[in-house]
Amino acid sequence: MKSIITIFTIAALTFVVASCTSEQGNVEKSDSPAAKPGQGQSGVQDDESQKDILHIAMGSKDHTTLVAAVQAAELENALSNAGPFTVFAPTDAAFAKLPAGTVEDLVKPENKDKLSDILYHHLAISVFEESSLTDG
Repeated sequence: MKSIITIFTIAALTFVVASCTSEQGNVEKSDSPAAKPGQGQSGVQDDESQKDILHIAMGSKDHTTLVAAVQAAELENALSNAGPFTVFAPTDAAFAKLPAGTVEDLVKPENKDKLSDILYHHLAISVFEESSLTDG
């Protein structure tokens, strides 16, 4: 009886070890876009996907301050997801109307939490059509 248990144990261990090892030569190359190491969702780049909020802002000459603020708050990955999101995105001209030194102070590392909070108040997790918004 003891030899049967030993044989069964060896067979079971052999099965477990064999099923846990991977064959290096059988790895298939994927055609799907991959994130650059350490960049998460914001590092994914391809020519087929719809642009996300972060990449749209990065392509805008009027939102450079907003992009710098998002990067300082380390929110790139949050805004790179598919959404649906609506961002009430202040332009560089809007940032320029703030009191002198405000933006420079907010992008300091010690103010990251405060900046994140401000930016999250400009984000709605839903879609608002322009026609449904009113002035005032």
